[in-house]
Amino acid sequence: MAFLQTSIRSGYITDLVLPPAQEGQDPATILEQGLAAIFASIHSPTTMINLNPLVQSVNQIPESDPKCVDYREIAPTFDIALDAPYVMLTQDDLDPKANTISTNGFRQFEIVDKLNIGFGMSQNLVYHAAIRQTRFGMETFTNAGSGVVIFGRWEIKVGDGGRVINIIEKNVVRCNLLLSWYIRSTIDKSHAEAHAKLKEKWIVRMKEVGFDPIPRN
Repeated sequence: MAFLQTSIRSGYITDLVLPPAQEGQDPATILEQGLAAIFASIHSPTTMINLNPLVQSVNQIPESDPKCVDYREIAPTFDIALDAPYVMLTQDDLDPKANTISTNGFRQFEIVDKLNIGFGMSQNLVYHAAIRQTRFGMETFTNAGSGVVIFGRWEIKVGDGGRVINIIEKNVVRCNLLLSWYIRSTIDKSHAEAHAKLKEKWIVRMKEVGFDPIPRN
């Protein structure tokens, strides 16, 4: 029933505060290491998927799998260009010889979430996502079933004169109006936890290269 369809827009921002330069340290080097540390996660689809606390398993599937997300059909409905200049074309993990230009940089994944349905009961939800790396982060199209389609974009920006790295996530969810409240509440909780885990990973990576970030209160 198309008249019951609705769109949910959401956004999340996390600040990664870089440590001040100590004697003998170059602020530009600290920023460079900070960006490298966050892109190490942002440019890893499996890392990003597993940040979601609901995820039980994730597997990459070949482009030929009939369960793959049809991003060629979906992208125009979200005004997303498949041949955008910011796309990073990378080798496919399943076929290193594959030419990813033909797939616009997308890799396909099958994901299993464990959902709490109340009264101490849960059930598994199997869904599929197409993910591609961009110069500023990553973009995703997700087909969650039951008419739920999601476009997500993660962006990394530098703020506060090079002292802060901003993680900016934006999502547009198209779903049945009757599902919208449950979807919004689930997304808000899971994505808040995902951002917290992503920040923890960044702090660990920064410490590994000799820089101890300052947590923002």
